[in-house]
Amino acid sequence: MGRREFLQYAAGGLALSVMPVSLQAADGKDLSFSSQEFNFSLRFTGSGEVELRSLRNARTGFEWAQEGGPFHPGVTAAGATFHEWKGRPGARKKSRGGERVEISALTPDRSLGARIWLQSLPDAPILELQTEFQNVAKIVRPGVTSFGCLRIPLRNDLGKLRVYGIRRNEYGLKTIPVEGAVELSGGRWNAPEFGGLLLLEAVEKQEFLLLGIEWERGWRYRVEQNAQGAWLTLDLADLTHDLAAGERFTAPRVFLGVTQGDHEDAFLTARHYMQKHVFLSSLPNWPWVVYDFWATDGQGVEEALLREIEFSKTIGVDILVYDASWYAGSSTKGTGDWGCGLGNYQDDRKKFPGGLAAISRKVHEAGMKFGLWVGPNVVDSRLVGVSVPKPWLVTIDGKERTLHPDGWESSVHQVCLGARAYIDFLKKELVRVVRDYQVDWLKWDNSGIPGSPADCTRADHGHQAGDGSYASLVGQYEIFEHLHAAFPNLVLEQCGYGSRLDYGLARTIRANWLSDASYPSEHVRNNAMLANYLYPSAYNGGWIVVEDKALLPSVNDPVALDTIFRSRMMCLFGYGTINGQLKERISLFPESILQAARRNVAVYKRYRHLLLHDCYHVLAGGEKQPEAVQFVSPSAEEAVVLAFRAGGPQEHVQMRLRALQDSATYELEFVTAGRKLRCSGAELAGKGMEVTLPAADASEVVLLRKV
Repeated sequence: MGRREFLQYAAGGLALSVMPVSLQAADGKDLSFSSQEFNFSLRFTGSGEVELRSLRNARTGFEWAQEGGPFHPGVTAAGATFHEWKGRPGARKKSRGGERVEISALTPDRSLGARIWLQSLPDAPILELQTEFQNVAKIVRPGVTSFGCLRIPLRNDLGKLRVYGIRRNEYGLKTIPVEGAVELSGGRWNAPEFGGLLLLEAVEKQEFLLLGIEWERGWRYRVEQNAQGAWLTLDLADLTHDLAAGERFTAPRVFLGVTQGDHEDAFLTARHYMQKHVFLSSLPNWPWVVYDFWATDGQGVEEALLREIEFSKTIGVDILVYDASWYAGSSTKGTGDWGCGLGNYQDDRKKFPGGLAAISRKVHEAGMKFGLWVGPNVVDSRLVGVSVPKPWLVTIDGKERTLHPDGWESSVHQVCLGARAYIDFLKKELVRVVRDYQVDWLKWDNSGIPGSPADCTRADHGHQAGDGSYASLVGQYEIFEHLHAAFPNLVLEQCGYGSRLDYGLARTIRANWLSDASYPSEHVRNNAMLANYLYPSAYNGGWIVVEDKALLPSVNDPVALDTIFRSRMMCLFGYGTINGQLKERISLFPESILQAARRNVAVYKRYRHLLLHDCYHVLAGGEKQPEAVQFVSPSAEEAVVLAFRAGGPQEHVQMRLRALQDSATYELEFVTAGRKLRCSGAELAGKGMEVTLPAADASEVVLLRKV
């Protein structure tokens, strides 16, 4: 298979058989997946039509599907949409504790073929699907502009419907009523819109239909409702591709599920599936406390970095990540220009005379881990034609894509991640970088060119003029897969405005950088609380930075400092230098801020493991309203609550906790108040827990432990 087929359905991981799952095919005509929570059934008619019989919540009996409606893929080519297919089921086999079956289908004119894989799971009300298309004709199929991941008919009597989605460009939970039609998109390159998990709610019944896609951009989610019925469609549309005779292409993997409750329950149903079947296993002591450091100063960078290594241990740092400007030719003007030398993958021996390998050794000897940043989307224009071949560059209608950021010493050229030669170069160089410098964490940054599309139109990259964005995303995924295969315990971090919270990276990454806008605290908390609907909070980074306008003015206010730190300790916590200047380094902070770091990191390390697990927004916040978030272990034997007064008038705040054991007794430790008490799980769920927040900027951390 070629690189466009790298997403070929190949599910991994072990599943615990906690629910019986069965699949039956009666005389090759009927096919069903059923469990205690989920039922999905198809019928294959004598003439070859594939009909959807049931998509049902087996616990409640709620039915989503319009029985007898067609179940089939869709392809649009040259303005015509192919929605009529004839299909038959293939052999079924045990897979991952459930069962897997392949459906083969053809269009009536027998020019397009499709293979659809369905995978049931024993421990989730989820069905995985993936479709591979092939031009089985002997001529080119021109102008493919969309291909379907999923299209299913829904009942026309579902009542009031609404869609929930997480916006990735502004981190907001959007609730959209379905009034005729709703269409949401993943956005385009460097223009993110929605994250790849959408919920459809039948409001009167509080029933949810979940639909997720492992792809960053270019997809469309549509719910269309009229008097005749409704359709739920998910397809990929941001491309134009001429399909050669015999050519195959694969739609992204999607998952479909059902649940009942509120939207938090629905998001957690998807989270549980992702944690068991998609996300990587956690590393020891995760999430690590990060110190992200970089400098473009002309002198003293190595000396300062060596001092920061020793200092980092005193404030609880687990990993020191050297960000941009570590590569040969990097800037020495102190302006934060990270474009200088970008495209080189050798260390800058003028800035680091002893070499990065020696620095990495010192970091490891100090008991910490070491990380590096890379930014493969752009290169220093001065390297083009020298160490960066011109054929790797993005070209749009014959013109190279060149950008001139303000204050930079040189322009930068955009490089095409759909170019086979560049993909192979990056795979080789990044493997070497990880090995040579003993890298534990690789931060891949897609930022630097806001609003600039990556729709390369060159004809010699292996992609076509109309599918450059699609090809570049496939190329990036291929590199991440290659790195993860070579280094299974390497932390891969996605960073950059365009690729926020991408489910297409969910099988290879362990960290998401949420935003360079690392202040004010209420903004960071909002980002963290919204991001954890898609990825666990332990994945989602938030930093303490000197640019925070509240940090230095709070130097004599320990209450305010605690809140500043705790606002970042709802997620993957760290310290960072944003502008690449030595004056930003954390060791220069006033002692009172460093004391706040030490006391809060010590508490953070007592509960950080819970950030991998279920999260509940027990107080939603709002304009000057208290905010609180609860994390709870799968066994419900541990939990933590982080509460913030958020400038509101309430000094005493009552909140009901969730997902605890009603009959259990819990010891509650109020870290700020310095007191302990005991309550039953039933009391905490019913009457709730009172938290005292005496100052407008106060916060509290409550640690709960079953006794």
